[in-house]
Amino acid sequence: MDTFAFATNYIKTQEKLVIEAAQNGCRSAIETLIREHQQFVYNVALRLVGRPEDAADISQEALLKVLTKLPQFNFKSTFKTWLYRIVMNHFLNTKRCKAEKEVYSLDELGDMCANLYNEEEISPGEEQSKKEYVRFLRNKYMASALLCLDRRQRIVLILGAVFLIHSAEAAQVLNITPQNFRKQLQRAREDLFQFMENKCGLMNPANPCRCRKKTKGFIKDGLIDVATVQFQPKAVQSIFAVVGEKNKSLDKLMEGKYLHLFTDRPNANPVQREALVRQILEDAEIREIYELS
Repeated sequence: MDTFAFATNYIKTQEKLVIEAAQNGCRSAIETLIREHQQFVYNVALRLVGRPEDAADISQEALLKVLTKLPQFNFKSTFKTWLYRIVMNHFLNTKRCKAEKEVYSLDELGDMCANLYNEEEISPGEEQSKKEYVRFLRNKYMASALLCLDRRQRIVLILGAVFLIHSAEAAQVLNITPQNFRKQLQRAREDLFQFMENKCGLMNPANPCRCRKKTKGFIKDGLIDVATVQFQPKAVQSIFAVVGEKNKSLDKLMEGKYLHLFTDRPNANPVQREALVRQILEDAEIREIYELS
């Protein structure tokens, strides 16, 4: 057995021990599972529903659902695939959040990109001083574009294009074939990336959208809260840094010029991570299932 195979088997063995301990009511093992997966769950939720407050709520609900079903996990699949399937089904079935109810269609978002604050001028010096706000606005546009897709398309795109999960694993999560997943991913990316090609100035210099110009207009009219952006927690990693090189090509489906706009976005830490763990462990149903004192 080579070193990598030995290390992989060791990690799987350790994970199995933690899961079994959690199933038997070990509080520290349950905490370990929550901490291990909460950041991924939160980041998927954030891209699915747009607002950090809604993402925090939906993440807590999803993790509670995972723990209520944990005694049923029988190791016939990987734990990660099993967990992600529960989480994605929860996301699909939960009520639409505030940002989803206010969402534009891609056509309406495109018109806004083309016309809003299009006459603003910004000097190189101003652009440099406002680069954090430009990045903030660009990320908001990316989030808005995702919200223009239906939930199923969003989940497929988030799994396949944002987090670069391989089609075989993503297909297991969604309980479809890898071929079906690739087809759904292809359709979702075509809808989204056609919009970006036609409207986004980052992709095509002939397009009217310019985040740097619009940033100045948004700040001037008070639509970007400078203080809020300034004190946002700094992202330690981008999504791409988290998912790694091994899935970069994603079966050669994704175009790099678009993909970096999504994978360069921050891999956010859940707000009040320790408070979230405590809330989950204090839930009455969880305490009863695992006989937590």
